[in-house]
Amino acid sequence: MPFASAGQGSHGVRYMPEYARSLSNLAVVFLLASVTFGCGTTRSDAKEDDLLQRRAEYQQEYLDQTNQRYTAILQRNKAELDAFTAHKRDRPPVIDYLIISGGGDMGAFGAGFLKGWSTVPKDHPLARPQFDVVTGVSTGALIAPFAWIGAPDADERVVQIYRNPSKDWVKERWPLYFMPYNISFAEVPGLEREVKETFSRDLIARIADPQHSGRLLFVNTTNLDDGSPHVFYLIPEAQRAMQTGDVTRFQTILLASAGIPGAFPYREIDGAMHVDGAVSANMIFGGRLPEERRLVGLWQKLYPDTPMPKLRYWVIFNNQTHPVPIIVHARWYDIIVRSVDVASRAASLNALRQLYLIAEVAHLKRNADVEVRFIAIPDDWRPPKAGTFEKETMNNLVDLGEKLGADPASWLTEPPIQ
Repeated sequence: MPFASAGQGSHGVRYMPEYARSLSNLAVVFLLASVTFGCGTTRSDAKEDDLLQRRAEYQQEYLDQTNQRYTAILQRNKAELDAFTAHKRDRPPVIDYLIISGGGDMGAFGAGFLKGWSTVPKDHPLARPQFDVVTGVSTGALIAPFAWIGAPDADERVVQIYRNPSKDWVKERWPLYFMPYNISFAEVPGLEREVKETFSRDLIARIADPQHSGRLLFVNTTNLDDGSPHVFYLIPEAQRAMQTGDVTRFQTILLASAGIPGAFPYREIDGAMHVDGAVSANMIFGGRLPEERRLVGLWQKLYPDTPMPKLRYWVIFNNQTHPVPIIVHARWYDIIVRSVDVASRAASLNALRQLYLIAEVAHLKRNADVEVRFIAIPDDWRPPKAGTFEKETMNNLVDLGEKLGADPASWLTEPPIQ
């Protein structure tokens, strides 16, 4: 289903070998490629200076929008803190920030984990909260709206999607899918259908509901034209969809975030080519922001005489922290595939370590109370059936996620060691 993005690493490493096995005559491939290399989908030309200007404009827009939305979160929490101080609230507020990574069919683990987490008693200190911020990338972008809604029916909906993969989620462009004039190796009719049916007007209306103002939901794509990550804030996108009656853009953003580059079709948004968000950042938590613009620094600027409420980062990593050891065949394809797997996973773990460092800096510099917890698929897990988007494997991952989610002791509190 949709949640078709990165596989073993963060960019479809488990998916791509299916194509490689079909390239039985490499010489023929190169011959055909040389003949047709000039063919392809035509796109409008843009000069380098124009792209640089657009990138600079977006970077400033990102800073301004994030500052505005972070400020709204902090203002809401300040009001709750004042209510607690005035004995009009039983508990002090806590700012909860959920981060959901990419992982392709392994997103089944994250979906199951969220459902299991919801069974932890509400009075437990690690019970699933209502999140102030939810972010998602790739398969995580498709889970994130359900996590943000936080209702039992939303949890069950996303779990059932992962439990019931459809055969046409991914469909190869036979017979010459590998030719360079194709925009991708595969088509995704099932993925597109699932996203359209799942992210319907009714679901998008729940996200656009004004009662949720002050909370954030955003996903990441990669703008290949200017070579940068691109964050889309889904609540204003949902509100725009409700105002215009057109939900296509909202759905396209999610398809873009989940689109393995080269394997799945790219998506054009505002004239730019967007692909899998995991290409540029497999987890998003404000790491690109200057320190003073992050939540802790911004709180101190807004309320210099008031200690900030506790900030908790929760990370669901839809993968194993370490690659399964194997003896790599001495062939270029196997070397490339293994290298992409190791590199993409290492980038994700480095991002996770960055988050721990951000928390430590906030503590040392701002005297803030910041906690980071993460969960990952255990390194000793092995798929019960080879292949990608296999029903047996995805159900196994959902079951594993539900089991670990229901046990608060599953959370890890120390940064991963490479």
